[in-house]
Amino acid sequence: MEPLTMTRSARRKVLTLACAPMLAVGLAVGVFPTAAAASAATCPTRTAEGRAIDRAAVIAGSGADASSTRGPVTFVGDGCRFMAGGRAEVTKSDPVDLSAQPITVNGMGPLRMGMSRQAAERAIGARIPDGPGGPECRDLAVEGGPQNLSLRFSNDDRLVAISVLSSTPDSLATASGVRVGSTREDVLATYGDEVTSRQDGGPEELVFAPRPAKFHGRVITFFMNDEGTVGSFMAGERYFTDPLPCGSD
Repeated sequence: MEPLTMTRSARRKVLTLACAPMLAVGLAVGVFPTAAAASAATCPTRTAEGRAIDRAAVIAGSGADASSTRGPVTFVGDGCRFMAGGRAEVTKSDPVDLSAQPITVNGMGPLRMGMSRQAAERAIGARIPDGPGGPECRDLAVEGGPQNLSLRFSNDDRLVAISVLSSTPDSLATASGVRVGSTREDVLATYGDEVTSRQDGGPEELVFAPRPAKFHGRVITFFMNDEGTVGSFMAGERYFTDPLPCGSD
């Protein structure tokens, strides 16, 4: 007789109930990076050529006449450090407040689906520490929060989904204003006939799948609770918008 096995669908129900609260607690831990600790490794960076003309610094390609160039210049201003040797490096030290950024199928503020973890760190000006995962993905928190926000990266280092696990902070919402605590009627009224319902012996899932090609088949999945309100939601690639934690695969 073959041993009894639990289906992935059944494991999803058990592990979602068991693991989501623990993951939410873990996401609440973090320290905001300070300006002194910020570096090019954690901040967006762009470069430009800088040269000294008499006493003025000119950016190459700006249309200024560089015929009287007198060599490289180094100067500091407005939170940006310009390097000597003809290269200028500009870094932003302030992290992006993700709690104020709406969530869409394509990303969240400067976070875009498909970007690497390093690119995501540069985009938001904060670290996304690595952590354990499963065969296909890992769920990571942004250092300093917001709490209950999780970024899912595939094991080939692509941002594939963004998760909101609780109503705190309540500013975490979709671009259309749907959030944890919204009712089933809210979801249906907001997204209309682009929403489908699925239920496999557990709480209902409402899947918003916008039809235009520019959304690349990405979705927002709303996981309903027994009270008929949104308990959590995930946006991103359809395959990865699954409440089963990566580490349980």
